[in-house]
Amino acid sequence: THTVTYVCVKCVFLCFFPKLFSIWVIKKKGGEKSRKQKMSATKVMMMMKTRNNEEQMKKRLKVIEPTKFEKDFSQPMAVPESGIAAAIQVMKSGRLFRYCAIESQVSMLEKEFAEFTQRKYCVAVNSCSSAIMLSLLAAGIQPGDKVATNGFTFTALPSTIMRLNAIPILVESCQDWTMNLDDLQTKLNLHKDIKIVLVSHMRGRVCDMDRLVEICAERILLEDCAHGCGVKWNNRQLGYHGVLASYSTQSDKVINSGEGGLLVTDDAQIAAQLIYMSGAYERRYQKHLTRPDDILCEEAMLKYPNLSCRMSELTAAVARPLLANLPSRVITYNARYDLICSIATKNNVLKVPGHDYRCAPVGDHFNFYLSSNLTEAQNQKFKAICHQFGVPVSSFISPINARYHKNWRKFGAPHFDLPQTDHILRYSYDLKLPPIFTSSDIEHIANILDYAASNCLSF
Repeated sequence: THTVTYVCVKCVFLCFFPKLFSIWVIKKKGGEKSRKQKMSATKVMMMMKTRNNEEQMKKRLKVIEPTKFEKDFSQPMAVPESGIAAAIQVMKSGRLFRYCAIESQVSMLEKEFAEFTQRKYCVAVNSCSSAIMLSLLAAGIQPGDKVATNGFTFTALPSTIMRLNAIPILVESCQDWTMNLDDLQTKLNLHKDIKIVLVSHMRGRVCDMDRLVEICAERILLEDCAHGCGVKWNNRQLGYHGVLASYSTQSDKVINSGEGGLLVTDDAQIAAQLIYMSGAYERRYQKHLTRPDDILCEEAMLKYPNLSCRMSELTAAVARPLLANLPSRVITYNARYDLICSIATKNNVLKVPGHDYRCAPVGDHFNFYLSSNLTEAQNQKFKAICHQFGVPVSSFISPINARYHKNWRKFGAPHFDLPQTDHILRYSYDLKLPPIFTSSDIEHIANILDYAASNCLSF
């Protein structure tokens, strides 16, 4: 019985096991094949997804080539007809000198600008650099004094400080190109003999003015508002935090009189001093509509030097209507600025820092920087494309740029290491937006910037 059973089991095993084993092997191989197929399919899908992402990225970066922009970026703002008529009347009268005019255009401009800035006194001069010089003198600057000022500003500031045989102490910049107040505090702690802080609102960019006032509590604060006409801080015209503020009416600004400067203050004694330093003599102070008490003017008459930097009647005649219509023009400036920002920054390569929430800016210039991830070759490619298509973007660190602190060293300005400022300015650009440009012009320019920013990535 056992033998028979053994034989039967052996037969069953020999007959059926090979078939079962074969079926098992086939199924196993099929499962492995299926898994491999699934894995292969997954790989293919991932590769396709990656390729699709790359294609989408290329599509996003591929911007239609624009046409060349042909208009002139150097074209300044035209003088309104009322300004032309006033200038002609001045020339017909022959009374171009402010102190021989019967109804002085300069005196009326001073009165109107004092009202515009909500300051008590205004003195008009021949340039903003002259205004800054007079403000430093009125603040009591002496040879050898140190003056803290922006490391990123126009060359006129360090030049004027040095002209008075004083020493500029340069302060770092923030990412939005404003004065770095942390570095200012550091410099004031290091140079405890700094008496004056001259803050520049470069290109209408405004630092935290409330904090600045606190930092400068024991020093004299002066404001360079060359780019500040129309800019507001806490709903008031910028330029009321300092003892004195200086403004420009040079052709690149929002009030175009060719050249010109305006000084404002609430200090009566300083106002009398400014009147005589600017070029009044004898009792010409009586020609000023915004002047302090006559007693103070009499005291100042022979006390201060006459630096003869008066504004002419012609200058004031063309400036007055542009001051009058500035509020309405600010609306237009900012609409164009918002338009260029919305188009030019959509590529995530070109970046425009925002403003402090307390600041209401004026978008008459377009300043931006490129992503720090770019290479120098890509930066140069961007600039080349812009110029190729008629948009003359200007690098803030070019060898001739008057706003780059390293270029100031060539005329003897002191050397300061400003690594943060250098890093920010490395890929920063300046672009005028002339008032004659229409919204369609601005859109055209923005598309060129977008095209250049997108295409420099492939370089």
